[in-house]
Amino acid sequence: MDGKDDVIIEEDCSEDKLGAGYLVLTEKSLVFYTGKAKVLTFSKDMKKALEIPIQDVKGTRTEGFLIKKLVVELNDGKVYKFGVLNNRKWKDAIDGVRAGAGAGGQRV
Repeated sequence: MDGKDDVIIEEDCSEDKLGAGYLVLTEKSLVFYTGKAKVLTFSKDMKKALEIPIQDVKGTRTEGFLIKKLVVELNDGKVYKFGVLNNRKWKDAIDGVRAGAGAGGQRV
């Protein structure tokens, strides 16, 4: 993670097609990293697999009772399903950033 934007929420999770990884919401984007954790050194070798600018998010919703999913639909019709612990918390956080985003994803 590059640390350029303020992190709002982050969590280990999985995406239905991309597999296991780490999801991060910043003021400007939703970023999903994949890679392997190194137990002996407590480090993660993570690579950015997906970066979604906030202005590209058409909507969010939650799914599931036992296996909870955060569903993110993009303006271009793509849909991503992230398995997170608290899907409502993620939905509310993303919707809050979207509500505060102006041109170019900047908070107003």
